[in-house]
Amino acid sequence: MIKWMLAVLLLVAPAHAKKEKPMEWKGQYGGPIDAGTQVAVDEGGWTRLWLGLGQDAPPLDLRKYFGVAVFAGEKPTGGYTVEFLEPTVKGPDITVRYRVLPPSGFSTQAIAQPWKVRAYPRVKGKVFVVPAESERKKK
Repeated sequence: MIKWMLAVLLLVAPAHAKKEKPMEWKGQYGGPIDAGTQVAVDEGGWTRLWLGLGQDAPPLDLRKYFGVAVFAGEKPTGGYTVEFLEPTVKGPDITVRYRVLPPSGFSTQAIAQPWKVRAYPRVKGKVFVVPAESERKKK
């Protein structure tokens, strides 16, 4: 009986395992003045992305992952945030969706340039980065 219960637990445990938290980096200052996105698929692109933010590139295994950066552009106050939505995969391609959210509650009264970078598992196809709002307009 105990062996049977142990076997059931071993089979069920992976289904309830906690989903791995994505690797993310973010900031309120230091991003570019203009809004935009950037995809880094190799060491050179990853290093350039972080040099543009005035920081050293954190370690990332670019054989397994690629990086997507979203720059919200210059904002009149702090508190704006970039939110990545669930990506969609179609064949070998991936579409990374995001939105820029306004401040909620109190925020610093200083000009900010919010940004966020997220690592995604590497795909064989193309990477598309689109604001979530543009997908609604397509439908």
